[in-house]
Amino acid sequence: MRRARPCPALLLAALAGLSPGCTSAQAQALIPETSTAETASEDVTWTLQVDAPDDLRALLLRHLDLSRYLAAPETARVPRTELMRLRQAAPAQARALLETEGHFGATIRTEVIDRGERAATAGPDAPLPLVRLKLVVDPGPLTRVGSVRLEFEGPLSVSADAGEAPAQALQQQVRQDWSLAAGQIFTQDGWSQAKAGALSRLRTEGYATATWSGTVAQVDAQQARARLFLVADSGPLYRFGEIRYEGLDHVPLDAVQALENFAPGEPLREPTLQEFQARLGRSALFDTVAVQMEPDPEQAAAMPVTVRLRERPLQQATFGVGVSDSTGPRVTLEHQHQRWMGLDWQGKTQLQLARTDRLLSLDLTSYPHPGPYRNVASALARHAEASGLAVTTQSARLGRSKDDERLERLYYLEWQRARTQVIDDGTVNDDTRAVSLNHQWVWRDLDSALLPTRGTSLSLLAGVGQSYQATPREPGPFTRFTGRLTRYDRLGPWSTTARLQLGQVFARDAVAVPYTLLFRAGGDDSVRGYGNQDLGPVDAQGDAVGGRVLAVASLEAAHPLRRDDPAFQGAVFLDAGNATTSWKGFTPALGYGAGLRWRSPVGALRLDLAYGQQVRRLRLHFSLGITY
Repeated sequence: MRRARPCPALLLAALAGLSPGCTSAQAQALIPETSTAETASEDVTWTLQVDAPDDLRALLLRHLDLSRYLAAPETARVPRTELMRLRQAAPAQARALLETEGHFGATIRTEVIDRGERAATAGPDAPLPLVRLKLVVDPGPLTRVGSVRLEFEGPLSVSADAGEAPAQALQQQVRQDWSLAAGQIFTQDGWSQAKAGALSRLRTEGYATATWSGTVAQVDAQQARARLFLVADSGPLYRFGEIRYEGLDHVPLDAVQALENFAPGEPLREPTLQEFQARLGRSALFDTVAVQMEPDPEQAAAMPVTVRLRERPLQQATFGVGVSDSTGPRVTLEHQHQRWMGLDWQGKTQLQLARTDRLLSLDLTSYPHPGPYRNVASALARHAEASGLAVTTQSARLGRSKDDERLERLYYLEWQRARTQVIDDGTVNDDTRAVSLNHQWVWRDLDSALLPTRGTSLSLLAGVGQSYQATPREPGPFTRFTGRLTRYDRLGPWSTTARLQLGQVFARDAVAVPYTLLFRAGGDDSVRGYGNQDLGPVDAQGDAVGGRVLAVASLEAAHPLRRDDPAFQGAVFLDAGNATTSWKGFTPALGYGAGLRWRSPVGALRLDLAYGQQVRRLRLHFSLGITY
């Protein structure tokens, strides 16, 4: 059986081409074959060794035909001629893959470690010959961006050349936001993301049909430098035209129009549409909201926008049962009417019956008015028991609210009466009426309002008031401030929450302030390890009274119980805080422990076992949702 004599030049050459000094017969010696057709088509198996840096080795093993064929059972054995084709194609494939990662000057060669010769005496049942291949990769230097030139054409360029500040600012912003800047590694993913990001910025700012007229990346492999040149065609600037509302029945059109955050002719920016949709969603008037716009260059000067709405039912009733560590079992009945008493007001009536907390309330919210503002009115009667006291409260409130994307504001005038009575002997500790004027801010910058993992929330309340008909103290003026700051962060797989709450009432010692405007601490949303409102000052008889200062701090860290299911988490926490009559001698009470978290679709469910250091006992806490 005659074999072709191997060509030394060909064995040293890359497989991308044959050495000029070798014949076609000598080329077949790369993987030895006999001159017979039967042997040339003989099936073989093979192994592949890739000599490359770890990150590039993984890339090559995942995408090279040689590797993919080897991993698939149906192609793990091929004729020698097919294996030769795969080997010859491997360097070019590998070079193309490495270029996507920024290696444009790679040197690649294949080697045959074992040619897989079949013994002449081998029978038909003998194992297939095994060919051992090696791919040797020298990736060379990473190619970096040398220069970037980003130009514009179309209406944006015309406006900028005419000196219009918004157009000039947008061009500058797109260039500044370009993510593949000079000095960075030039990769295919980076190039694609940078181009997508630039177009996204243009479309977000009203140029909804912006596209690339041309993009060029000139790579100098020897210098390992890439020069980028791009031209963006902005297309027309889209502006607000007719707003078409669909699905309105009992909600009047002017109430919806009051939520519009734009005027006809203004640039049709994506953030403006998103905020408008969010306003409609926050209004509690609709079950579903969809704001849609189909870009049409012919209508860009006055682009119609379609708003599809599905109103909430005119009436809804909800019955619920629950249990809390502070109030025990409870039953709740809630009724909502979208046109209370036939007026353009939403009404919510709530009745709650629990072992230590009974409540009846009515909350009225007007339909939106231009601004957008909404008028609010409410009335409440409540009887609650905590810290050995029975607290009976009546209140009425009248005010105005305004909700923006991140900031909620509420101004209101409130009348209230609070009466506290010692549960054991029925002694009345306090009976005070007061009128106050209040301003509340709630600011949120969170990745999710329902299940936040990053961001900050801040709640502030300031009020001035006058108490009257006070027993046993005297009536007089008072001022009240409270604040609550919460920070959410991610540290690797850990979710952390830090909370700080402060409050103070300013008034003369002899002036009565309603118990519900004073402070006590303890409970699942305060200092865990203590009962609801168990922490605070007591009078000479040892009965609980309200404090005039409050400080509570909390740190918590949660970690998924299973790597593939972040919804279930274990947590550890440390709480510290108290309520007292003054800052002088303030001593925080400590509570710490561990718990479980379930990030459910309706909010975070928390179950905590906490140790109260001051009372030296364990206490179980559970709650649903978060407080701002």
